[in-house]
Amino acid sequence: MEKIHLSPRLDCVLHFVPKVECLADIGSDHAHLPCRAVQIGRADSAIAGEVRPGPLYQSTLNVTKQGLRDRIDVRLGDGLDVLREQGEASAIVIAGMGGELIADILERGKNKIGKKTVLILQPNSREPRVRRWLVYNGWTISDEAIVNEGHHVYEVIQASQGSKPRLLSEPELMMGPVLSSKQDPLFIKKWKNRERRLSSILTALRNTGQSEEVLKKIEANQKELQWIRSYFENKGAQEERKRTAW
Repeated sequence: MEKIHLSPRLDCVLHFVPKVECLADIGSDHAHLPCRAVQIGRADSAIAGEVRPGPLYQSTLNVTKQGLRDRIDVRLGDGLDVLREQGEASAIVIAGMGGELIADILERGKNKIGKKTVLILQPNSREPRVRRWLVYNGWTISDEAIVNEGHHVYEVIQASQGSKPRLLSEPELMMGPVLSSKQDPLFIKKWKNRERRLSSILTALRNTGQSEEVLKKIEANQKELQWIRSYFENKGAQEERKRTAW
């Protein structure tokens, strides 16, 4: 058995997987994550779900190569349809997809998710859509991380049930309730870049014809820009109070 090396993105996802009996990786893409999780004892067994025969075949080859056919079950199916019953997986990973698709997979398959199942989600885009689904369906976001891979910045969200969920504000849905409190340098860089980008977009929009569609875009971008600026203003005020307290 050779050691599976994960990309920074998948390594961050794996970090959020607790010690479980069974891990399900939906859209597993070569089954690298479940193989590594089983190798290091993070999961006793795993399910690698694939929606297309090509990736299913490649995942099966990789699992066989690692000598893990008795511990990793590679299954063909759409989303959480690969799970045979509610709670079969103690932890579910859905990574490397758009936020809309992740939310759709969760909605269509929520009858397969157990009460004690931990979700580890890594959307490539539209992160607020994932957070909104979690909050509206009674989940608590327990941890978040941000990671850079190549020219892309990814966010990882861990969620569970059991504790009383709290509603999130629109800025928290957008920026992440945990990430916005951690103030990771990569998080700061991401949103400073987004602030500059939004300012440029607004300048360009204001120089175009003021159609109803353009006015809606201006309003939406102004709102997002204000949320970002308010966040940094509040954090700046907090830092100032800490300095003066000393």
